[in-house]
Amino acid sequence: MLVHRSPTGELMGVELLRCLMEIPTGGYLRQWRKSLGLTQSALAERSGLTQSVIAKVETEVVDPRVSTLRKMVGALSREEEPNQAHTVGDIMVSDLTTLGRNDTVQSAIDKMVVGGISHLPVLGESGGVVGVVSEAGLLRSSIGRGARVQDTMDDDFKLVDISVSIGEGRRLLGEREVLLVSQDSMLVGLVARIDMVRALRKLGR
Repeated sequence: MLVHRSPTGELMGVELLRCLMEIPTGGYLRQWRKSLGLTQSALAERSGLTQSVIAKVETEVVDPRVSTLRKMVGALSREEEPNQAHTVGDIMVSDLTTLGRNDTVQSAIDKMVVGGISHLPVLGESGGVVGVVSEAGLLRSSIGRGARVQDTMDDDFKLVDISVSIGEGRRLLGEREVLLVSQDSMLVGLVARIDMVRALRKLGR
């Protein structure tokens, strides 16, 4: 792990955030960005935000959303430790197999067996996520294989932003079997418990 210090010897970057476990101030984010040699425009490009938003956060003109801070911290963390996984977006499965709500239970079983998949997101007519079909759900269900998946899917799923940290993802997966990952309100990936375990093994946590 890289550890940066200010001219006064204070910890900077990822290490300080991990130690303090608090919301970073705009001034701190500005210092961190400058210590990495990034301009506001460069950070905007890496984080998916605009330069004006970066400027407002750093000068504390606005009270930023948590999602905005996550994007800034995620981009700075990746710049500081490029070979480490920092967010759920870094470890998610992006090659997704999905179902429609009117697909049959048999089609869900076939996709799971052929693809070695334990969770299948179910999409509605507009393309948004409406549920998840899981191995556990199918085992608990008593409906026939010709029934529609909407009758057996779990609609109490967790959709998280792609910028959510590994630590937060780990906490959430302690309560749920899978996290669905979104970017700009679109489903882009999935993180199951085994994906998190693999990531933690690589990180040595």
